[in-house]
Amino acid sequence: MITDSAALEKAAQRWQEIDVIALDTEFIRTDTFYPILALIQLCDGETTWLVDPLALPEPQGLIDLLANPNVVKVLHSCSEDLETLSHSLGQLPDPLFDTQTAAAYCGLGFSVGYRGVVKELVGVELDKHETRSDWLQRPLSASQLSYAAEDVHYLLPVYRALLEQLESQERQTWVEDEMLAKLANSRRDVPPENYYIRVKGAWKLDRRGLAILQALSTWREGVAREDNRPRGRIIADKDLLSIAFLKSPLSMAQLKGTNILNPRAQRLYGDKILAVFADIDTSDGKDFPQLLPKAIPREHGSMLKSCRQLVVARAEELSLAPEVLARKVDLEFLVRSIAYGEVQLPEVLTSGWRFDAVGAALLSHAGELQSAVTSD
Repeated sequence: MITDSAALEKAAQRWQEIDVIALDTEFIRTDTFYPILALIQLCDGETTWLVDPLALPEPQGLIDLLANPNVVKVLHSCSEDLETLSHSLGQLPDPLFDTQTAAAYCGLGFSVGYRGVVKELVGVELDKHETRSDWLQRPLSASQLSYAAEDVHYLLPVYRALLEQLESQERQTWVEDEMLAKLANSRRDVPPENYYIRVKGAWKLDRRGLAILQALSTWREGVAREDNRPRGRIIADKDLLSIAFLKSPLSMAQLKGTNILNPRAQRLYGDKILAVFADIDTSDGKDFPQLLPKAIPREHGSMLKSCRQLVVARAEELSLAPEVLARKVDLEFLVRSIAYGEVQLPEVLTSGWRFDAVGAALLSHAGELQSAVTSD
């Protein structure tokens, strides 16, 4: 394991001579808002390196590798790795190749795991015996080190097999576009004041309730980031939503009587909650958030079903999982646009290969559905 600058510099010299490298991370995120990077694994097909970020908190040679435009970084199911590397090292692996995404585009299944692609493309059965290890302990056990190395050992054979399939199916650009989108999304920070939109059930609130939810979730986001604590350890989403439904004026006794918060949260955050209610109550409401899109009306369920059938049929023609073409949330967006306004595709289906594969057909089909509703 690389634990000192000299060993890292030696490895970095080798990394400058290659054009592709397998990469994985181990991290812990049980009691913190931000992931704690515990280990970085790399393999060039001949040598496997395990870099200890606890001993080397600023591994410049590794950071340079992540940024090197001439070296493709191959990961599997990379979303959490991207977040961890961006936060811990301030650098994303670019250019990027995600074998899970590529496997989906080759027709091997949606969200197939590392074990699955290795078995399918390399013919090796792997164990997942260290998935819940304490990766922050030192020294790491022999079993942990073996598992960590194994996680990158087969990535390059998988990568090359997938490249062959992508080329034969002429889908290389699909993956390239998706990798650019993943990196762009990882660089895009969601403003704390917009987190309320992610709270499940927020669409049920009126504008006043949304203003309360927005203010409380924005405050909680600041506390979570500053104290490096999980959001749910402060106040859970479902509890923020319940509070946002409460009527004004709100007193401490009334808040306590709802039993929404445990005694500790009530003691620590009760005054803040009352202050938010007071601010909202004295506002003229002009700056309250707009209403969120409602759930799809029950009578429009048949529309969602017919759009889903179109996607499934097109996916079968392309030998893809339907979710690769369009997710449920995409179809709900489309049907909602039919129900409440002008027909509109979700952004992911408006351009590129997805528009050609299914977006155009869905747009036409949605237009027909809306015409039928209008005529009725």
